[in-house]
Amino acid sequence: MTHTIEEKQHAKLSPSSSKRWMTCPGSVALIESLNVKDVPNKYAAEGTVAHEVHERALLENKNADAFIGWKMEVDGFKFTVNEEMAEAVQTSLDYINARIRDNVEFGYTVQLEVEVKASLKYLDIPGLDGGTSDVILLIWDEDTLVEIEVIDYKHGAGVAVEAEHNTQALSYALGAAMPHLSKRNQDANIRITISQPRAIHRSGPIRAWEITALELSKWERNELIPCANATLKPDAPLVPSAEGCRFCKAAGQCPALYKKTQQVAIADFAEDKFPDPETMTAQQKKVVMDHADMLRSFIVAVENQIKLEMDHGSTEYDGEYKLVYKTVHRKLTEDAKDPDFSPLYNYLKEDELYEQKVKSLGDIERALKKHMKPKEVTEFMVGLTTKPEPGIVVAPIKDGRKPVQPTITTDFTNLID
Repeated sequence: MTHTIEEKQHAKLSPSSSKRWMTCPGSVALIESLNVKDVPNKYAAEGTVAHEVHERALLENKNADAFIGWKMEVDGFKFTVNEEMAEAVQTSLDYINARIRDNVEFGYTVQLEVEVKASLKYLDIPGLDGGTSDVILLIWDEDTLVEIEVIDYKHGAGVAVEAEHNTQALSYALGAAMPHLSKRNQDANIRITISQPRAIHRSGPIRAWEITALELSKWERNELIPCANATLKPDAPLVPSAEGCRFCKAAGQCPALYKKTQQVAIADFAEDKFPDPETMTAQQKKVVMDHADMLRSFIVAVENQIKLEMDHGSTEYDGEYKLVYKTVHRKLTEDAKDPDFSPLYNYLKEDELYEQKVKSLGDIERALKKHMKPKEVTEFMVGLTTKPEPGIVVAPIKDGRKPVQPTITTDFTNLID
């Protein structure tokens, strides 16, 4: 049986898009004027499935591996929950359970809330309705609320999300906190936690950032409310930025982003085109790298916009571009794999249809913990695992990873030795 999951509807000034509209207030009116619709994609749909597993596991008090094999459909994309997804979700579940256990052992009462409606309608700003938080932990010392933890699960692996000053989670914290906070506990702790097991981050798969309820109130007053009101102004400015433009639906048609990319493209160059990278100065290359994310976002957005226009009958690109099908490969239907229905089993044995595949390291280590202590498992696996040599990439200086010695330096060192 396949479970169909409906995508949640988002408010105009939704927490999930707050980074965009708080940075670029004019984007709200631009998206409305262009009537840009959300285009379903496989990665977002996969994230929705992972969130569903995360939610059900918490509500039903189960481990994520209980859902392996579940078939789910989102926006026309079909998924079967596999070990990799379950392992990622379980990382988040383990953290949540540990937080509950640690606080209970300390003597606090912990209230777990899942899929919490964090309303911001009390601010009475059109479009600023709030959203739905994945997990909220309310930590009580008798009748006093001492901490609110907002846990936002991210299944994506491409872009590592920061907990610090995370406007989406701060919005959820406001909506969840207001019904419980009073003037007498403005010192209550607000803990913003990003749970992103599949992304590489200097602080690990789960990171947290803390402020007080009073500081949250100041953020509401000094940043959230002014930015939300700014989107309502007829002359709201368009402000391109790498983070704001990355997921903006109107990026491919944004005049401000086009102008900005043009400026970057010719910045400090003698001619009105990109030179050969080998002949560029260090300053020219730094200009491009400083705006790399924004340039990539713009190119992808333009490509998607052209595809949409051509798909709706535009002839503007005739003779230069065409729509083609992506290269895909045949695969067996689900019925063709089922021994009860498939005629393949009339001719082939199971080992002629399937290959034996080793389980994920997470599954293997969880199984080993039934036979030895966690520390012993770690030591036991050292001699049985290997990590491939990673490739080298350029990263901003603020990236937390250790710098790699240049190859030329290493080569000379070897010669001297």
